[in-house]
Amino acid sequence: MATLKTIRKRIGSVKNTQKITKAMKMVSAAKLRRAQTRLINARPYSNKMQEILSNLFYLMPEEEKNKHPLLQNRNEIKTAEFLIITSDRGLCGGFNGNLLRRIDSVLKEKSLVVPEVKITVSGRRGRDYFRARKKEPDQFITGMPEDVPFEKTLEMANDLIKGYIEGRFDEFYLVYNYFRSAISQEIRIERILPFELQPSALEGSNTYLPTHIYEPTRTEVLNDLIPRALAMMIRRAFLESIAGEYGARMVAMDNATSNSSDMIYDLTLQMNRLRQAVITTELMDIVNGAEALK
Repeated sequence: MATLKTIRKRIGSVKNTQKITKAMKMVSAAKLRRAQTRLINARPYSNKMQEILSNLFYLMPEEEKNKHPLLQNRNEIKTAEFLIITSDRGLCGGFNGNLLRRIDSVLKEKSLVVPEVKITVSGRRGRDYFRARKKEPDQFITGMPEDVPFEKTLEMANDLIKGYIEGRFDEFYLVYNYFRSAISQEIRIERILPFELQPSALEGSNTYLPTHIYEPTRTEVLNDLIPRALAMMIRRAFLESIAGEYGARMVAMDNATSNSSDMIYDLTLQMNRLRQAVITTELMDIVNGAEALK
């Protein structure tokens, strides 16, 4: 049975842990606000880029559409590559675990129909998960800045385009947590190569679009915009994941703080009962001693 000294030490330990979880919750809340601001600013730009590309592609002649190497599905898929975005740190609930378990099952299914499946992992949690299962990632990314510079993702996009054209892979997927709110993230697996354009709002409508003269040509403008659109998609995926991570960590630390309060209450109650039992025992000894002296 635990002694009063042991229970008091446990209460002190839980209180110290509670201070840490409170501080981590406050830090995560502050970082979440900044991450949300960056994400809210990035979403309209990404959506507008997709709209411009869709309209541009819609106005292109059919022969130009069918010739573009990044827009055509390949007849035979020999290699598929996945970029899996996780966090570098833990203590964020099921943020990483849910995504990794989901993509692990997807990779197993994909390997049944595709001869070779490659994975690029961003974040130490994802790397450690696959290493523990004897699946060393083909590439590993760590230390991505929280603001995710566009220039960095543009380099990644150009490298992906080069790899796709050279035939290093036939499909490329982004895997990340989409930020819905601080308490809700949605796992998304999106194919970004071959490049897929959303249906243009001009299709099937009577909207008049004036004819523009493109310099140098419409195709070259499209070639210049596609890498930027890919870079924006990658940057947005990182921003979504970062915001989701801070939201998940804030909720996890709030739950931990609440659980600490419950534990302190239970331990205090146990300590008071034990102390009352000790006092009662001592009183009984005094009374019995007094009776014996009569």
